[in-house]
Amino acid sequence: MKSKDELYSQRGALPIPSDVSVGDLTQAPENGEQYMLRVRLEAESIPKVVTALEREALLQPANYIAPASQNNPEAHSPGMLQPSKEWLACFTRFFAQERLNFKTLLQNISIPDGFSLPNSGQLREWKQLCYETTSPTTKNMHYTFAAMDQAMALRLIKWLTAWISADKLLKVEGMWMWYLILKLDSLLDPDDMHSLREMCRKLKLVRGSIGHNSDELLKYHADEIAAINILIASVTHGYGQRDLGE
Repeated sequence: MKSKDELYSQRGALPIPSDVSVGDLTQAPENGEQYMLRVRLEAESIPKVVTALEREALLQPANYIAPASQNNPEAHSPGMLQPSKEWLACFTRFFAQERLNFKTLLQNISIPDGFSLPNSGQLREWKQLCYETTSPTTKNMHYTFAAMDQAMALRLIKWLTAWISADKLLKVEGMWMWYLILKLDSLLDPDDMHSLREMCRKLKLVRGSIGHNSDELLKYHADEIAAINILIASVTHGYGQRDLGE
């Protein structure tokens, strides 16, 4: 069955089979594919991230890199990499609804007998599971998130934060981070929130590293930047950690 599009080929894109319909919007999604299609349609209504270069950036020499400060590791990033205030305002509402929808979906999943997850201390097995995932709409992925508890979701966020490189976010990493964040409770204790904040800081460093590319190369990172902005906004606006910036 041919997918509607490839992972990240569109803004917020995730693979969805072509024969999936949105169904009755007044009812909970019947399956993961229908849920993801509704996510897609809602996401398309959000204003797009601003992509116009700031005037100051255009006036700088081509090889100029602004100094980064310890307090602002993204000081060198072009303004084009950050979302607009309008986008962020819409995203706050979008995130709250998506978290509710995702939790509703998980509550309606019946985990089959015999299904099991790696033990919480089996880092290698979890890493293999994460990086071999090709689609968030498979039944095994649904079972994984439905069976996973809060403590394991937070542990995976810590591990993924350590696993991602300093200059690139892989598609599969962005996918796992997004659903792990949706899986978390809306209220977190300080230690748990610290894990999200560390993830956010790492992603801002990745975005800053991407910002060192030339304008010609940046266009090839558009979907990656959009995914990073979504994850950062999930922490700064979805969980109210706005002191971390945009």
